[in-house]
Amino acid sequence: FSICIGRDPRVHGERLADSFARGAESVDGVTGPVRVLYTGVTNTPSMYEFVRAGKCDAAVMITASHLPEDKNGFKFFSKSGGLTKNNIDELVSLAKEEARSWYDFGVLPPSSGTVGVMCSELVNFVPYYKDTLKQAIIREVGSSSSPSPSKPLLNINIVVNPGNGAGCFFNDLLRDLGANVAGSIHLTPDGTFPDTFGVPNPEKKDMVEETMRACETHNADIGVMFDTDADRAGFVLPRIIDKNGMRSNYEPLNKNRLIALLSVIFSSSSPGATIVTDSTTSEGLTQFLENKLGLHHFRFLRGYANVIGKAQELTESGEANAEVAIETSGHCAMKENGYVDDGTYTAVKIIGLLARTLASGEGSLLGLISDLDEMPFDEEFRIRVTDGSLKTTTSIFQQLSESLKEKCSIMDGWSFDEDNLEGVRVRLSSGGFFMIRQSLHDPVISVQAESVSQEEARSQVLKPLLDLFSKHDSLDYSALESQ
Repeated sequence: FSICIGRDPRVHGERLADSFARGAESVDGVTGPVRVLYTGVTNTPSMYEFVRAGKCDAAVMITASHLPEDKNGFKFFSKSGGLTKNNIDELVSLAKEEARSWYDFGVLPPSSGTVGVMCSELVNFVPYYKDTLKQAIIREVGSSSSPSPSKPLLNINIVVNPGNGAGCFFNDLLRDLGANVAGSIHLTPDGTFPDTFGVPNPEKKDMVEETMRACETHNADIGVMFDTDADRAGFVLPRIIDKNGMRSNYEPLNKNRLIALLSVIFSSSSPGATIVTDSTTSEGLTQFLENKLGLHHFRFLRGYANVIGKAQELTESGEANAEVAIETSGHCAMKENGYVDDGTYTAVKIIGLLARTLASGEGSLLGLISDLDEMPFDEEFRIRVTDGSLKTTTSIFQQLSESLKEKCSIMDGWSFDEDNLEGVRVRLSSGGFFMIRQSLHDPVISVQAESVSQEEARSQVLKPLLDLFSKHDSLDYSALESQ
């Protein structure tokens, strides 16, 4: 039984890989000894690809994704995909028992110190994964749109910003396919991460702004960003392209916009398909998907594992053809890619569409989603529970939920969303919405609001919510007061 281990660039990842390898190889598998293969720095989606391709029986990725650089963790993969919550709970329980036995003996598990990862074999599977992405881009661009079969991205300027994370290899991949990537930044895996924005996260304002500046400098057709383990992507695109091909006014392609553009792709390749998203997507996105593209929009619970699980369930049951499972955070999994949460594959789809659009000489990527109704006011507020207790958070949230439902019956312009599956979602008569939901892990109540103006948001959403929140002494609602 073989297990492949990979990691992101965090400096302590190698020590954890060594510890895991020593522990795993000390255990006899069902059919014989356990062999650990160490592939070094790679991205999370590649680990499942190695299992799927038969290079190993299971895989472990050591990463903390976009969390602070002193954090780390493990993601597990089998041939059926990522492990479930029940699987993880069982692993934790077994690990506790093993740790207790070591403690009872009064000894520490062995370590290799600074000499590397002690395991059965050091491997380099990353080139295989890069080749699968290369072939995917070639397929996406298509022979009719490509000036050269082996260089389908010729004359396309792309800025890649992996933030010194595990997605640095993607830049070389694009160069191999003919793209001009001279403007790319932060291309060396480095667990200390950039001084300018820290741990890479495509939602982080500083990372987006630095990518836009690089795009402006190099007249890029698109900017591509990844989080630390490259299972999530974000993009920037030019709003203006003049008659001389000069691009300017770059804007983020994220959240509802990214979902809309991916949906444009599948409206052609899989008419009538279902797009599964988290609960915080906009009213305008639903209208765009269903009325403009003829697709079905299924909102589900926040958390990419929840969204992906629901998409698989809908497809396997025959209830729907769920081609895409995606969160507004950028976590995205597609049926055609085995529902793997893969930022690099998301980039493959977007870059493929870009190449086809440029080859046609008609329009732009932002033009393809020009009918998406976007609200001028779009903000999320995190209301902290001051005692830090999850129990207090749950109690207050339940009280707020009941109060909001009651208020919907008397508040002009409010309509309670009966179909919402998470928290409380209220539609505004002007076309916007707001919702409150309890954080999955933190003593926080999140408020998401979209409105036609800041003035309406203040009068129709924030002030009424402040009236409700002020009745609870354990809430820090200063974020709302500042508006």
